[in-house]
Amino acid sequence: MARVLIGGFMHEVHTFVDGVITLDDMRRNGYVATGEEILSPAIGSGQEIHGARDVALTNGIELVPSRMAFGGVGARVADEAYAYLRAGILDVAIAERGRLDGVYLSMHGAMATQSEDDPEGDILAALRALLGPHVPIVASFDLHCHMTERMVGAADALIAYRTIPHVDFLETGQRAMQLLVDAIAGRTRPVVRQRKLRMMASSEKHDTNHGPMVDIMAHARMLETRPGILAVTVTPTQPWMDVPELGWSVTVVADGDAGLAQAAADELAWKLWLRRERFLVEKVSVPDAVQQAIAHEGVPVILADGADSPSAGGNGDGDDLLRELLRIGYQGDALLTVVDPVAAATCTAAGEGATVTVTLGGYRTPDTYRPVEVTGRVIALRDGRYLHELPVRPMDIGPTAVLQVAGMRIVVSTRKGFQLDESIYHQAGLDPRTAKLVLIKSAGGFRGVYEAFASLIIEMDTPGLCTHDLTRLPFLRIPRPMWPWDPGLAEPWPGAGRTPAATDTDHGAGA
Repeated sequence: MARVLIGGFMHEVHTFVDGVITLDDMRRNGYVATGEEILSPAIGSGQEIHGARDVALTNGIELVPSRMAFGGVGARVADEAYAYLRAGILDVAIAERGRLDGVYLSMHGAMATQSEDDPEGDILAALRALLGPHVPIVASFDLHCHMTERMVGAADALIAYRTIPHVDFLETGQRAMQLLVDAIAGRTRPVVRQRKLRMMASSEKHDTNHGPMVDIMAHARMLETRPGILAVTVTPTQPWMDVPELGWSVTVVADGDAGLAQAAADELAWKLWLRRERFLVEKVSVPDAVQQAIAHEGVPVILADGADSPSAGGNGDGDDLLRELLRIGYQGDALLTVVDPVAAATCTAAGEGATVTVTLGGYRTPDTYRPVEVTGRVIALRDGRYLHELPVRPMDIGPTAVLQVAGMRIVVSTRKGFQLDESIYHQAGLDPRTAKLVLIKSAGGFRGVYEAFASLIIEMDTPGLCTHDLTRLPFLRIPRPMWPWDPGLAEPWPGAGRTPAATDTDHGAGA
């Protein structure tokens, strides 16, 4: 029976967020699990590691669990926390050296620590040095992975989600483990190559169901039908990380042919580059968005605040929509969220049914948001512990209150929580499907759930750490030139030239 080490860690850095993420923060924001616990319901279900487990069991593979962690999105991870996660994987690899037939790691791909910009590459390189060149190593990533040369150099195969909004967690783990199973069995000899593009764009246009990414992903699937191509991945990269090597990547796994992998990566990279202008994001001002929403007859109208998205690294303390609704004297039905631990504590102390006056907004980001005073009735209190719905994993946003101000019901939480699904409202006893206006703080990822029932979706142009206009932020370490910071850039990567190879007929910008 073949034996495979399994583990990983997932955290997405936003380098413009102050502070540091500790191990306790990771436990509070998600989970840190060791040994058999990483495959148990304790960490939720439907994640990549569970898909990998299913394929391993079907193929008679014995899994050797190590350590697995999910820490959310935000500031850099503390070096001590990363050392703990790293040791939990490497210690098992050392103990099992000589008895392992392969390694599978489930990672995000855009983590960074206080002193390490590429911990995923670091752990993969350490495993390669420890286990030697003949033990196949496969890793899977979020589609916002910051793919690096160190990752590519250390692994036999690298893949990522195929969807934004992300819904194929389980399938990604299944695909990754199948690549590993085939390599262990000698059916394939996977080799991975990438092409890094001097290009970035905000998350709203990464959507694989609409817009320019649809054509790109279709081309990736077409490439996978070619003989010798095992997997094709596009990673548009976490936009709000100021690190060297930043840029979109196309990563291709081929069966024993590095040249074939590189040629396919270059082909798709050119297709992306020639469509770069289509990835620019345009949004609606908050006053205009509110007027459009109120005038619209259907329900619900989703008002998206991507710049304050907790799942992109924002603090969740934005109050732009609340301020505008108060300014116009809105009395209708609306669901909103705001992170404000002081206001949450005040509501909790007052108790359900009490009338309180609190200030909301700008608790963590006072330079961006101006607090606004409101008086309302506390209609519900929660402890803030619940299961995120997509994928299922534990979430803890701390003591939480629902404050009713006129027709608005505001979820006031102690800590931020992802808003990729309805769980932030469900845990508060609210139904976003029946409200007139619903605020969602997400830079596009919410569409995987909300698009199915929204009457109208409006993306608001708000200030915030996750702004769609990347040139507003003080990037200092990214490689330059880089589009869109350098709009006149004509060469997608050094040495590429200004046009693709003449033999490629499917790169027209109008396609």
